[in-house]
Amino acid sequence: MRYCDDFRSLVQRRTAGRDKREFGFEYELIAEEPLSKHDFQRVKNSLGFLGFNEKNGKIICAEGMYITFEPGGQLEFSSPPLGENSTMEFDNLLKIITRTVTGIRNSTSVNYIPVPYIPHRADAPMVLEARRYHDLHSLLGTISDRGREMMKGTAAIHLHASLTCFDELLKLWTLMCILSSRNGFAMGQQRRDIWNRTDPSRCGLRCSRSNEIVSSEVLFEKLVCFALRALELQTGIPFGSIRPIPSFEDFLGHFTTIFTDVRLNTKGMTLELRTLDSRPLNQFRSTWSTFLNQVQSVMDDSI
Repeated sequence: MRYCDDFRSLVQRRTAGRDKREFGFEYELIAEEPLSKHDFQRVKNSLGFLGFNEKNGKIICAEGMYITFEPGGQLEFSSPPLGENSTMEFDNLLKIITRTVTGIRNSTSVNYIPVPYIPHRADAPMVLEARRYHDLHSLLGTISDRGREMMKGTAAIHLHASLTCFDELLKLWTLMCILSSRNGFAMGQQRRDIWNRTDPSRCGLRCSRSNEIVSSEVLFEKLVCFALRALELQTGIPFGSIRPIPSFEDFLGHFTTIFTDVRLNTKGMTLELRTLDSRPLNQFRSTWSTFLNQVQSVMDDSI
């Protein structure tokens, strides 16, 4: 299958030599009121006074956590890789999040809140300039009735567990899928209604158990097939139908636009659970602990 060999080799190279599993999270908050581009720039400018500086294209703090933004100005904190026994480091990251959100509010009057959805954001300003976001915004405006709400009106938490080898892909994927439907991890009804009406070609691979998926190789091919059927952002046609045939690098870029409940994240070569609704940090702390315990129990303690 096209791209499979190169992609498999990439996964194997990136996981080679990993002897310990690492974890990570992305924690999003949404502005209580829609942001103008001027508001957004003020928020970005405030970060330099709150312990974050630009380094190698990232807005990052000394502890390794970095900040990115979503198209509606949602604020996203991404952790550095964390070990299984990094409770103190995790708690310190939560303190940084609290301090940063408070600092933004005090200096700009923009109040970021940990809720999964705020209605009526479909027509809010697009504050990001990157072409991929504008292409996606344009595409979702033509093929769905709620995709732009997904981009600008939702906030989520994503949990990551690294792959230590290609062969454990199916086992870790199965665990993530089980978690995706459990209380505390499942997507709430408001976000699910939006997700179901965003873009089935890139959001529609729900976690259903299949007797046909009997190995990591079969699952891997299924993920590649799904990506090939997903609409390419600029043309609006399935990626696998584009001619001339795109490069492998183009495919990897396209793969990052897949928004399934569980996703193979090529940046850190992790599996990423994307269903969790944003929530206050005190609730997130217990969710994180449960996540670590589940992964360690199923994946590592049995080795």
